[in-house]
Amino acid sequence: MLFPAFLISCASTGAQPSSPAGKVSAAAGKNESKETAIAPAPAVFKDVSRMMKSAGYWISKIQDPDKVMLTKKEIDALNARTIGSSSFINDIQFFPASYYRKSAAADFSAGIAAYSKYYDGSSDMPVGKNYLSDIDKNINYQAFASTATVRFAMTVGYSELRALPSMQPLYSSLNTLDLDRMQITQLDLASPLAILYSTKDGEWCYAVSEIAEGWIESRTIAFCKQDTIRDYKRWDKTVVTISPNSDIFTNSAMTEFFDSVKMGTVLPAAGVEGNAVEIRIPVAKSDGTLGFKKAYVKMSDISVGFLKYTQRNVLQQAFKHLDSPYGWGGMNGEQDCSSFIKQIFACFGIVLPRNSLAQSQSGVFAASFVKGEPDYSRAQKIIKNGIPAMTIVYFPGHIMLYVGNENGKPYIIHSI
Repeated sequence: MLFPAFLISCASTGAQPSSPAGKVSAAAGKNESKETAIAPAPAVFKDVSRMMKSAGYWISKIQDPDKVMLTKKEIDALNARTIGSSSFINDIQFFPASYYRKSAAADFSAGIAAYSKYYDGSSDMPVGKNYLSDIDKNINYQAFASTATVRFAMTVGYSELRALPSMQPLYSSLNTLDLDRMQITQLDLASPLAILYSTKDGEWCYAVSEIAEGWIESRTIAFCKQDTIRDYKRWDKTVVTISPNSDIFTNSAMTEFFDSVKMGTVLPAAGVEGNAVEIRIPVAKSDGTLGFKKAYVKMSDISVGFLKYTQRNVLQQAFKHLDSPYGWGGMNGEQDCSSFIKQIFACFGIVLPRNSLAQSQSGVFAASFVKGEPDYSRAQKIIKNGIPAMTIVYFPGHIMLYVGNENGKPYIIHSI
């Protein structure tokens, strides 16, 4: 049986990309060194022609690009296996009603100590513990000493998960001021959450989402019953957004902007009005509980139900992001390497974890590189074992989508 990704894992040392000029780019596959990993993604790559920057070029190399690679039933089975075997995916529909983590207080205290060694970008000195004292005092450490009664919620707009309850950016070095290390990930509208703790001032909640956990601003969520999340997830008719960003409006004329969501967001649909699809979106009532309202999204931005899982469709979705800015952990509403991959496969209903290492452990493993292995040998392994648009290529800290080969060279598209 074919699964969505043959995973090629590089055993040699790799570096997490840190590029102020980063973006989604197409490049010839090669042995990534530390030097190339930290360089900005250039506008032009050697051996990448103008035509190669089109999905159609790579589609034309595939014998049957419209063959369905996995049926819905097979995708459901794959998702069940992925969710069941990955500690990086949380099914909020079945999250326990109570929760206790013995190490919670120590973990947050250690986080304060660790981030005190980081920089805020205003000087060449670490911020120190005094800089984080207000954050530290706001964390309700006493609440961690007993079992928490889990509350449930949904995001009511674009939200961010943070390592500490603060929007203050912190950087691990003065050379990486584009990478806010407090940023864990971004969450789109209607993301279900299990809420474990709150800060003393109530302005932050510690939340477990489907893909990660961290601190989230209370103003971006609305509380609900767990059954409400289940009902929302099981809506009879749904649409999935297939544009890099899809605008949501609160009127059918689509003149009253509400928010935008990223590629692969699933929304319940109620009907079609002209060029607009009527959907239901979560909103916060005056008392902070969850309500729903009508909203609209353009027909051209959505698919009714998931896209068919074909090589053509995967490549078309990937190349919609070409030249998009890079965003560490979803900073500024953009995408990093793993969220780029996750968004693409979400359009087909395929569930993947959030980070690159966890993604590399999903699907079917195909081959690995040996330390010191020549570039030519690595390239041939990718070409021999890889399937264009189905293969994810991984090296420590980074993940990419294989699109095909040209003159014996493998090519990938990635966010770097």
